[in-house]
Amino acid sequence: MAVTADIAHRIPAGWYPDRDDRSRRRWWNGVEWTEYFSANPDTLAPGPHVHSIRRAITFKDRVAAFMLAGLLLANLVLIGFVAHVI
Repeated sequence: MAVTADIAHRIPAGWYPDRDDRSRRRWWNGVEWTEYFSANPDTLAPGPHVHSIRRAITFKDRVAAFMLAGLLLANLVLIGFVAHVI
């Protein structure tokens, strides 16, 4: 299965099974496959270009998270106001 540009940016950097040889893993740098392989999946070290999860989260994901946080905060303020009035 090919990785399309639409979903490639959502896949976090890390070691993944190599599709050509399942006995090893290959490093995905968050954008494309690299030439780095690991022969022993049990002793995987961090890859050459370790990226934080922050790079895997898109702007749309952040907007949705901020909107949910804002709604939660608004509800807490409203509950506090109602409890104070009653």
